[in-house]
Amino acid sequence: MFNEIFGNIINNIAILMVIAYILPRLKFFRKTVFEHEKTLKEKIILGLIFGSIGILATHTGIRIQGAIANTRVIGVIAGGFLGGPMVGFIAGALAGSHRYLIDINGFTGLACAISTLAEGILGGMMYKRLRAGKHRYPTIFLTTVVAEMLQMIIILIVAKPYADALALVEIIAVPMIVMNSIGVVVFIEGLYTVQKNLDQTSAYHLKRAFDLAEMCLPYLRKGLDDEKSVQKTVRLILANSDVNAVFISNTERVIADAGEHLDKMKGFKALFDKSLKHCIATKDILILHEKELRPYRMESHFKRIMIAPLVKNGVTMGTIGLLDRKFKEKLETDIEFIQGLASLFSTQLALAEIDYQRKLLEQAELKALQYQINPHFLFNALNTISAYCRENPERARSLLLAMSSYFRNTLSTHKDKVDIHEEIEHVLSYLEIEKARFEDRLGVVIDVSPNLHFQVPNFIIQPLVENAIKHGMKNRLNIAIRVVELKKTYQVIVEDDGNGIDAEIIAKLYENRHDQDKIGLANTHHRLQRLYPNNKGLLIESVPFEHTRILMEIPK
Repeated sequence: MFNEIFGNIINNIAILMVIAYILPRLKFFRKTVFEHEKTLKEKIILGLIFGSIGILATHTGIRIQGAIANTRVIGVIAGGFLGGPMVGFIAGALAGSHRYLIDINGFTGLACAISTLAEGILGGMMYKRLRAGKHRYPTIFLTTVVAEMLQMIIILIVAKPYADALALVEIIAVPMIVMNSIGVVVFIEGLYTVQKNLDQTSAYHLKRAFDLAEMCLPYLRKGLDDEKSVQKTVRLILANSDVNAVFISNTERVIADAGEHLDKMKGFKALFDKSLKHCIATKDILILHEKELRPYRMESHFKRIMIAPLVKNGVTMGTIGLLDRKFKEKLETDIEFIQGLASLFSTQLALAEIDYQRKLLEQAELKALQYQINPHFLFNALNTISAYCRENPERARSLLLAMSSYFRNTLSTHKDKVDIHEEIEHVLSYLEIEKARFEDRLGVVIDVSPNLHFQVPNFIIQPLVENAIKHGMKNRLNIAIRVVELKKTYQVIVEDDGNGIDAEIIAKLYENRHDQDKIGLANTHHRLQRLYPNNKGLLIESVPFEHTRILMEIPK
C-alpha cells in the first residue's frame, strides 16, 4: 500500500511539474504571481487557477479505505504562498468544496474539505514572509509539513468512526506529509526556474536590441530623412542579427533595405503597402508566414516576415522589417527582439526630433538676443558716425565698414560655432564703434594667442562686452578679454573695472529667474549649459563699483 501511495504521489508531482512549466509562460500569470501588487480581480482569477490544480489532484489521487490519498495540498497551499491570503482562501474553498461535493456522504469528505480550506489559509499567512526571500524553501517545506499534520488531526477529529480514521491516518500520514511537502517545494521551484529562464532569455534579446540600437545611434540621430544614415543602419542590423534581409520605411515607402533587392521582387510593394496600413492603424507587430506571403508570390523568397511600427508620440512614423528565408521554431524570442529594437529605435528617433527642436530653439533665442541688441546699438552707432561725417570723413568711413562687418557677423546665424579668432574679430568690430563713441573713456585689452584655435559658440563673447559697457561705464571703463588654455578646457575671461553687477542679479541668473532686460547675460549662461554637458555656464565674480570678472569654460 505504501508503494502505491508513493508511486501515485510521485506521478501527481510529475503532472504538477508540467503545469509549473506552462503557467509562467502565460502573460497573466507572470504579471500577477511575480509582482507584489494584485487587483481584486487578479486575486480571484489566481485563486480559481490554484483551486483548479487542487481539483485536478483530487481526481488523480488514489482511493484508500474510503478516502483519497492525493496531492491537493500542493495546488492549494502554493496558491497561498504565491498569491496571498485571499488567493489561498479562494483556492482552498474551491478545492475543498469540490472534495466534499463529489463524496458528500463519504468517510473523510467533510474532514478533507475543512483541512483543504485550512491549508490554503495557512499558505496565505506565510505570503509576506516568503516575499522577503529569506529561507524560502525551508519555510515552504516546514509550513506544508504543519499543514499536512493539521489535515491528519482534522481527519481524526471529524471523520467517524474514530477507529477507521486512525487506521487511515496510520497508512497515509507519512507518505502524504513527506512527499507533498517535497512536492510543494519542487512545484514552486519549478515555477521560479521557468520564470527565471524566461527573464534571462528576454534580457538576452533585449540586450541584443539595446547593443544594436547603440551601434545605430550615430545614424539614428539624423532621423528618417537622411537616407544614407538609414541605409547604414539597416546594414548594421543585418550584420548583427540572424535574419536574411532588413528594411526601414517611413509612412510612404521603404527608405533603405539590406540583404535582398526588395524593390525588384514582384509583389513586395503590394505586400508592403498593406502591411504599412496595418502597422499605422494598429501600431502592433505584424507577422507574415508562408500562407500570408503566398498571394503576393513572396513565399519562394521568405518563410517569415516581421514588421514592427516606429512610433513617436503615439503616431506611427515608419516601420522596421526583418525577413527570414528559413523557418524558425522559437517565434517568441524573435518577437521580443524586434519589439525591443523598434521600441529603442522609436525612442532614438523621438530624441533626434527633440534635438532638432532644441537647435531651432537655440537659434530662435540667439535671434531674439540679436534683435534686442541691434536696434539700440544701431541708433547709437549711427549717431556717432553722423557726428564724424563732417569732421572726419575717413573715420566715419572706417566706422561704417566696422558696423557693416559687425552686422554681417551678427546676422549670420547659420553657424553654430566659429573659431575663437572669428569671434574676437566680431567683438573688435563692435568695440571699434563703441570706442568712437566713448573715445578715451573706453580702454580695451585683448590677450589671445594667434596660434590658439578652437571652436566657440557663435556670438558668445560680444553680449558680455556690451553688458560691461552698457551697465559698467563710469568716467572711464577698462575691459580686458583673455583666453587661457588649460589641460582639459579653454577659459575665456572678460573683466572690467566698472560699476559691477549686483549680487541679487547674479543670484537670479543662477536660479533661472532673471529679469527680462538681462537677456544677454542669461542667454549666454544658458547656451553654455545646453551646449556642453555639466558646464556651469558663466562664473561671475563682482565687487560693486570696483570690478567684474566673468569666466566661461569651453571643453576641449
